[in-house]
Amino acid sequence: MLQYRPEIDGLRALAVMPVLLFHAGFGFIGGGFAGVDVFFVISGYLITAIIHRETRDGSFSIVGFYERRARRLAPALLFICTVSTVFAALWMLPQELNNFGKSLYAVSLLGSNFLFWDQTGYFAPNTDLMPLLHTWSLAVEEQFYIALPLLLFALRRYSVATVMTLLATGVILSFGATQILARIDPAANFYLLPSRFWELGIGAMLAIANERQFDFPQRLREILAALGLFAIAASYILLQGTAYYPGWTTLPVVLGTTLVLAFAHGDTIVGKLLSWRPLVAIGLLSYSLYLWHQPVFAFARLRWIDEIPRLGYLLLIALCFVLAFFSWRYVEQPFRKSARLGRRAVFSSTIASGAVAILLGLGLDGTDGMVAQKPDLARLTGSSIGLGKRCDAVVDLKCATSHTPEMAVWGDSFARHLVDGIIASKHDVRLLQLTKNNCGPFLDLAPIAPRLGGSWPKECAQHNDDVRRFLLANKSIRYVVLSSQLSQYLTEEMVLVEGKREVPTEVKTLTASLRSTLAWLKANGFEAVFVAPTPHDGRDTGLCVARARLLEQPIERCELPLKNVRVHDKDILNVLADIADEYPVVSFMNYLCDADACKVEDQGVELFEDHGHFSAQGSRQMGRALNFYRSFVDAAKRDPVSAQIAPAQPSLPSAAL
Repeated sequence: MLQYRPEIDGLRALAVMPVLLFHAGFGFIGGGFAGVDVFFVISGYLITAIIHRETRDGSFSIVGFYERRARRLAPALLFICTVSTVFAALWMLPQELNNFGKSLYAVSLLGSNFLFWDQTGYFAPNTDLMPLLHTWSLAVEEQFYIALPLLLFALRRYSVATVMTLLATGVILSFGATQILARIDPAANFYLLPSRFWELGIGAMLAIANERQFDFPQRLREILAALGLFAIAASYILLQGTAYYPGWTTLPVVLGTTLVLAFAHGDTIVGKLLSWRPLVAIGLLSYSLYLWHQPVFAFARLRWIDEIPRLGYLLLIALCFVLAFFSWRYVEQPFRKSARLGRRAVFSSTIASGAVAILLGLGLDGTDGMVAQKPDLARLTGSSIGLGKRCDAVVDLKCATSHTPEMAVWGDSFARHLVDGIIASKHDVRLLQLTKNNCGPFLDLAPIAPRLGGSWPKECAQHNDDVRRFLLANKSIRYVVLSSQLSQYLTEEMVLVEGKREVPTEVKTLTASLRSTLAWLKANGFEAVFVAPTPHDGRDTGLCVARARLLEQPIERCELPLKNVRVHDKDILNVLADIADEYPVVSFMNYLCDADACKVEDQGVELFEDHGHFSAQGSRQMGRALNFYRSFVDAAKRDPVSAQIAPAQPSLPSAAL
């Protein structure tokens, strides 16, 4: 057996607490997510040390290894999945329950990292409502431990130097993968084993090298241990979530953890600090704490609807500690004692419980989150997809209601969500949809969004080039309705200009590009109008309304305070007010907003799918109520008013709806 080192439990405490604080939104620890990297190195070190010792002395058993893994991980994980399923059924909307079902069976199949890679980026806001998101790290570990025991067992007769060389090669290749994946698929870089192997691998290399061989003077060991602890703490404070994580910015926390493991023994100051009993106690609970925190936070957000205050999060963290203690004491500990539960019982109970979770997850997925029981709730947030999902980024008459379209809708998803409304206002409209998600209607501008991949800006620029040529080639098109959220051109750090130059994001750059697009359309004989994005304040309005309906609460709590909208949309209002003296711009603010707030329903119809897109029923309602077709055509035909509307005003200029 390995000698127990209480300082490692203290290090576990310093890994789990930043994760909790980060997910609770405490800004002073913006890099708290790096606590997972600390766990990876610790895991690689401890588990490899056991495997390496057993393979060398001939006592290693594959069955025994996986028995220990099952005793350590499965009981608490499956218990928390069970509890989460109960609350998911009570508090989740059909689409959310559908996604929860997917995560439930993915967890049981040790593949949740693949699911979340496909669904979302880790730092995206919608991950806050995913109760099992954090299981991605467990999946990475278990995938690592599918291969490592077999590798070490196969190499048991080879020298330690050979084993170290192979591991070092894997570590180098894995770190190299982070540099490639970060540019072509940031989500894959974050979630998948190839770009995480090096973190576990460095811990494994330390275990095989055997830190006791580092016979350094006491003073040097003190310095190296302190340097490692400093690197970990600095990472927690200074790191920010980006598409390039893991990568170079991950090195300090990984190497810092390695230094602490290697040199912070009980005879060092850092070792004594980490052996402090309260830290060790938290470290002992760290697995259960980690498992509980995401479901507790996610379900609290689902139930609370509004933003949870700081005090609320502190109380939730306290609840996590209470739950963690009970699951550690009454779930984890009993299963770890082989005298109380034999190998066969461990495997059979784990397999049976996992099978039930898989079947339940497949059931939730297969029924679209039991949508048949909640059809009205599902309709509330039904996406307005225009002429179909197949029309995203398609520049072709396949995405038209006529072979001789009269009106083209050009822009991103905020253009697409107008299509249902236009068709509802004129059923025989000859309309062409030219939309690409996240890609606004600009001749020479594309947002550089790392989450979408390195090639995406050029794809956006190419799409708009194709649109321009297509418009010129189709003489039947007279009116062009443009729209975009615009915020993606202001919140990203860089934008691509003319398909080749990367420049810093600025309001004036966006304004100039929008003017250029409208000028080009006018010069080529098109009558164009820009439709402003709907007013929003950053909250997911559609989700708020749907959840209020689910929980039988008044939807007035979801209305948008006008002062918040003005602050949130300040730059967008500046851009549109600037061009409004020369080109037609229409806005929904006059219709949706009064002096105090902007409404989220109209004539009993809930309007929004999410933070700003009209839902399918919302778009049709607005299209009929405001006669989209006639309003857009009239706006495109007439000259805009000469007076600019200042950004502080609740409405935008000419032809405001």
